[in-house]
Amino acid sequence: IIHYKATDSVAINLSNRQAFLYTDGNIDYQDMSLSADRVTVSFESQTLNAHGVSDSSGAAKGKPLFKQGGTSYNADTIKFNYKTQKGFIHGVITQEGDGFLHGEKIKKANGSVMYLSGGKYTTCNYDHPHFALNFSKSKLLTGKMIVTGPAYLTVEDVPTPLALPFA
Repeated sequence: IIHYKATDSVAINLSNRQAFLYTDGNIDYQDMSLSADRVTVSFESQTLNAHGVSDSSGAAKGKPLFKQGGTSYNADTIKFNYKTQKGFIHGVITQEGDGFLHGEKIKKANGSVMYLSGGKYTTCNYDHPHFALNFSKSKLLTGKMIVTGPAYLTVEDVPTPLALPFA
């Protein structure tokens, strides 16, 4: 059973087996919760697609917030298969331990394993951190560890000569 609601409206296309949630859409399924300004549910392919919308000034609002288990992810867009627990997340920020993990593209393999590309790890809690360890790709075991290849320190978006061959 999937529970869903929206502030503005919910449109259902019975022939394509899809539901469209407009403005503050919220979906709850088992231990997963997703909220965003625009959410599309495809019951045929068992996928959720979520994204925010731009306001009149061009700033994004209503970006997706995905929660599963004890972990939450703020993102730009999310495509997730609720049956297989696999999906793709773009522009994610999540708290991992005492720091924050930023990723351009994330492939969620299952409930506890994710693959990141274009990532940063920092203790700075801003959306655009002042300093971070940058890496091109990594594997995250949620709540346990992050494994990455070469990583380098950046301060105010300026790369420093301080690098780690692996972390």
